[in-house]
Amino acid sequence: MKARPLPVTAAAVLMALISLAFLPGPLLPGSETAPALVVYSGIVLGVAGLIAVVGLWMLKRWSFRLTVVVSVLNLVSAAPGIPFAPGAVKIVALVSVLVSAVIIVLVVRPVSRRALTAA
Repeated sequence: MKARPLPVTAAAVLMALISLAFLPGPLLPGSETAPALVVYSGIVLGVAGLIAVVGLWMLKRWSFRLTVVVSVLNLVSAAPGIPFAPGAVKIVALVSVLVSAVIIVLVVRPVSRRALTAA
Protein backbone atom coordinates (compact mmCIF):
# COMPACT_ATOMS: atom_id res chain seq x y z
CA MET A 1 0.00 0.00 0.00
CA LYS A 2 1.40 3.37 -0.99
CA ALA A 3 1.45 6.44 1.20
CA ARG A 4 -1.30 9.00 0.79
CA PRO A 5 0.12 12.45 -0.04
CA LEU A 6 -0.69 15.26 2.38
CA PRO A 7 -2.70 17.30 -0.21
CA VAL A 8 -4.97 14.29 -0.83
CA THR A 9 -5.48 13.81 2.90
CA ALA A 10 -6.26 17.51 3.37
CA ALA A 11 -8.68 17.46 0.41
CA ALA A 12 -10.43 14.39 1.84
CA VAL A 13 -10.85 16.01 5.26
CA LEU A 14 -12.14 19.28 3.79
CA MET A 15 -14.48 17.42 1.43
CA ALA A 16 -15.84 15.38 4.36
CA LEU A 17 -16.52 18.54 6.37
CA ILE A 18 -18.26 20.39 3.57
CA SER A 19 -20.25 17.29 2.55
CA LEU A 20 -21.44 16.68 6.10
CA ALA A 21 -22.58 20.31 6.25
CA PHE A 22 -24.96 19.68 3.34
CA LEU A 23 -26.71 16.64 4.82
CA PRO A 24 -28.98 18.24 7.45
CA GLY A 25 -30.50 20.59 4.84
CA PRO A 26 -34.17 19.66 5.35
CA LEU A 27 -33.80 19.97 9.13
CA LEU A 28 -32.45 23.54 9.08
CA PRO A 29 -34.73 26.44 9.93
CA GLY A 30 -36.05 28.13 6.82
CA SER A 31 -35.76 25.01 4.69
CA GLU A 32 -39.55 24.73 4.56
CA THR A 33 -39.63 27.93 2.48
CA ALA A 34 -36.76 26.87 0.20
CA PRO A 35 -37.59 25.04 -3.01
CA ALA A 36 -37.39 21.26 -2.62
CA LEU A 37 -34.92 21.05 -5.50
CA VAL A 38 -32.47 23.28 -3.65
CA VAL A 39 -32.78 21.38 -0.37
CA TYR A 40 -32.51 17.91 -1.85
CA SER A 41 -29.78 18.77 -4.34
CA GLY A 42 -27.68 19.70 -1.30
CA ILE A 43 -28.29 16.23 0.11
CA VAL A 44 -27.27 14.64 -3.20
CA LEU A 45 -24.08 16.73 -3.27
CA GLY A 46 -23.38 15.79 0.34
CA VAL A 47 -23.72 12.06 -0.34
CA ALA A 48 -21.67 12.31 -3.55
CA GLY A 49 -19.03 14.24 -1.62
CA LEU A 50 -18.83 11.53 1.04
CA ILE A 51 -18.42 8.90 -1.69
CA ALA A 52 -15.59 11.03 -3.12
CA VAL A 53 -14.00 11.18 0.34
CA VAL A 54 -13.91 7.39 0.53
CA GLY A 55 -12.33 7.24 -2.92
CA LEU A 56 -9.75 9.89 -2.04
CA TRP A 57 -8.88 8.11 1.18
CA MET A 58 -8.38 4.84 -0.69
CA LEU A 59 -6.54 6.63 -3.57
CA LYS A 60 -9.01 5.44 -6.20
CA ARG A 61 -8.68 6.84 -9.71
CA TRP A 62 -12.39 7.71 -10.06
CA SER A 63 -12.30 9.87 -6.94
CA PHE A 64 -10.29 12.57 -8.73
CA ARG A 65 -13.08 13.33 -11.20
CA LEU A 66 -15.87 12.94 -8.67
CA THR A 67 -14.11 15.30 -6.25
CA VAL A 68 -13.62 17.96 -8.91
CA VAL A 69 -17.23 17.68 -10.14
CA VAL A 70 -18.72 17.86 -6.63
CA SER A 71 -16.42 20.75 -5.66
CA VAL A 72 -17.29 22.72 -8.79
CA LEU A 73 -21.01 22.15 -8.18
CA ASN A 74 -20.60 23.24 -4.55
CA LEU A 75 -18.72 26.34 -5.66
CA VAL A 76 -21.24 27.26 -8.35
CA SER A 77 -24.22 26.70 -6.09
CA ALA A 78 -22.78 28.76 -3.22
CA ALA A 79 -21.37 31.64 -5.27
CA PRO A 80 -24.68 33.50 -5.74
CA GLY A 81 -25.07 33.59 -1.98
CA ILE A 82 -22.06 35.88 -1.58
CA PRO A 83 -23.67 39.01 -3.06
CA PHE A 84 -27.36 38.14 -2.60
CA ALA A 85 -27.78 36.22 0.66
CA PRO A 86 -28.83 37.92 3.87
CA GLY A 87 -26.50 38.39 6.85
CA ALA A 88 -24.66 35.36 8.14
CA VAL A 89 -25.60 33.27 5.12
CA LYS A 90 -23.14 35.40 3.11
CA ILE A 91 -20.33 34.19 5.36
CA VAL A 92 -21.41 30.56 4.98
CA ALA A 93 -21.54 30.98 1.20
CA LEU A 94 -18.10 32.60 1.13
CA VAL A 95 -16.59 29.83 3.27
CA SER A 96 -18.21 27.19 1.06
CA VAL A 97 -16.80 28.80 -2.09
CA LEU A 98 -13.31 29.12 -0.59
CA VAL A 99 -13.24 25.55 0.75
CA SER A 100 -14.45 24.18 -2.58
CA ALA A 101 -11.75 26.11 -4.42
CA VAL A 102 -9.07 24.87 -2.00
CA ILE A 103 -10.23 21.26 -2.51
CA ILE A 104 -9.91 21.64 -6.27
CA VAL A 105 -6.43 23.14 -5.94
CA LEU A 106 -5.30 20.36 -3.60
CA VAL A 107 -6.58 17.59 -5.86
CA VAL A 108 -5.12 18.95 -9.10
CA ARG A 109 -1.62 19.35 -7.66
CA PRO A 110 0.89 17.10 -9.44
CA VAL A 111 1.61 14.98 -6.37
CA SER A 112 -2.12 14.35 -5.91
CA ARG A 113 -2.68 13.56 -9.57
CA ARG A 114 0.19 11.05 -9.56
CA ALA A 115 -1.14 9.31 -6.48
CA LEU A 116 -4.73 9.18 -7.76
CA THR A 117 -3.97 8.11 -11.33
CA ALA A 118 -1.40 5.49 -10.38
CA ALA A 119 -4.04 3.44 -8.57
